[in-house]
Amino acid sequence: MATHAAEAHDIETQLAEAAEATEALARQFFGPAAYVRRETETDPESGDEMIVFEVHYCFDDPENGFDRLVELHQAFTSAFVQQMTPGIASHVLLAAVPVDVHQA
Repeated sequence: MATHAAEAHDIETQLAEAAEATEALARQFFGPAAYVRRETETDPESGDEMIVFEVHYCFDDPENGFDRLVELHQAFTSAFVQQMTPGIASHVLLAAVPVDVHQA
């Protein structure tokens, strides 16, 4: 039982570090106002819990700059996947949320 608790603590520490790293990546790609909100969601079918990193950022004109927005999302996602270990990435669902961060 102590081993299980230690493993859970270790994963929690890794997730916290991953959230910080994800926020740094978000600011690199989406600007200094971007931030990460960490949520826990429950799958309604299985009941399993999943950590969600919501990346909130402001994108001035998503309708007219859609191609640029897609490129940013792809570049950000690629950098995220390269930076995270498979063990952590398997615990995280990544959601980029293009909203005015001051309204979130």
